[in-house]
Amino acid sequence: MDPVPLILLALVGLAMLPTLYVAGMQDVANSIAIPVRTRALTASVATWVSAIFHGIGVLIALPLGIWLFSWFEFPDMDPELSLGMILAALLSVCAWGTFAYFKGMPVSITHGLIASVLGGSLAILALEGLDAEAVLGLPWLAPLMTLLISPLVAFGLAYALVFATVPFARGEDPDEVNRVARTVQSISVGITGLGTGLQQGQRFSFLLLIALASAGVEDPTDWMPYAYIVFALVISAGCLTGGWRIGHVLGHRLVAIDPLRGMIAATTTSGLLFIGSIGLALPLSTSLVAASSIMGAGSNQRFATVNWRQFIRMCLYWGATPIATGGATAVLTLAMSPLLL
Repeated sequence: MDPVPLILLALVGLAMLPTLYVAGMQDVANSIAIPVRTRALTASVATWVSAIFHGIGVLIALPLGIWLFSWFEFPDMDPELSLGMILAALLSVCAWGTFAYFKGMPVSITHGLIASVLGGSLAILALEGLDAEAVLGLPWLAPLMTLLISPLVAFGLAYALVFATVPFARGEDPDEVNRVARTVQSISVGITGLGTGLQQGQRFSFLLLIALASAGVEDPTDWMPYAYIVFALVISAGCLTGGWRIGHVLGHRLVAIDPLRGMIAATTTSGLLFIGSIGLALPLSTSLVAASSIMGAGSNQRFATVNWRQFIRMCLYWGATPIATGGATAVLTLAMSPLLL
């Protein structure tokens, strides 16, 4: 048996570990930033709760990831080039996610992975002289439109929920309102972590299944239970870092928010993620949904609280994510091609 695909598969497995860790670092702040900011939970407790539920969500995603792979017909490509493309995609997403983290910017790992696979696949087709329709004809539109529309839905829903919730709190004891709001936020940490774990488990398992199939491994789905355990542990370890650079931006620099509106932002995020992951199997981005929910709830106040300059900077990073990851993957795939062909 040709050892090159197996070597590439091993490299894909090694590259996946730091990428999973970075995904945990990027995503944990989305669930804990506001609860910690409003003192619903202490930082250490919130981090542990989020990490545990991220891991549980990854494990629950096992059947969903296998089902997704079963109906997705990927075009026939050179196995070694396919493995090289997946390796390049993981390296690109890991590098971009790490760069954005140290800039304090929450970016979409899901967005980056989709763009990376698309960019790398187009590079392979260019090398092999195949028709680009083989890739462009795949169902890219649904996940891309979901990623574009979900921030608008999150913003609008959180903004509207403020109108629906404030009348119930008016005239009530402020301490009691804050207590209830903080309790709900505490619960939302676990729900958001669970929904995020479901999303990440599906994405990374899909890439691993393609890599296993490209390497000629028989019955690749048989390996997935073991892979998911590793996924859960590594993503949870990334969550335990706390994601404080991003958490500081979301909780302190983006918007000044009270416990009531913090509750609305947190429940909007957890609700959309959980419904999108379980009910609709949509590739929502925790980063985009969480930040948009915070902006929606925080902007519906009588006094100026939103740092729009910071939000615009965040949106620029969101827009740069598919360009950076897709372009880097295409370049890396082309650069590795002389060694693989």
